[in-house]
Amino acid sequence: MAFTYTVGTDRGRVRRNLADTNSAAYVFEDDEVDDLLSEGGTVNLASGLGFRVLYADRIRRAKYVALPGMTLNDTAALEHFRAMISLYGADI
Repeated sequence: MAFTYTVGTDRGRVRRNLADTNSAAYVFEDDEVDDLLSEGGTVNLASGLGFRVLYADRIRRAKYVALPGMTLNDTAALEHFRAMISLYGADI
């Protein structure tokens, strides 16, 4: 398992866009970021593909619960991921 964050590299730019810059709590391995770059071809498209992965993971875990006096709506974050996917030019 490898993590590197070097500002100014394509891998570093993708990590920055995904806010995946904390070596103690990173989401993507270096190989995964490199694969996103290979598939996307550009930093922006690789970032969009990364947000698509995060979106798919969040869908699996999203919950909506309504109880008297309390509502938990974890699904609201899904719109944020859809917006970021579009911002970086990828498709959902």
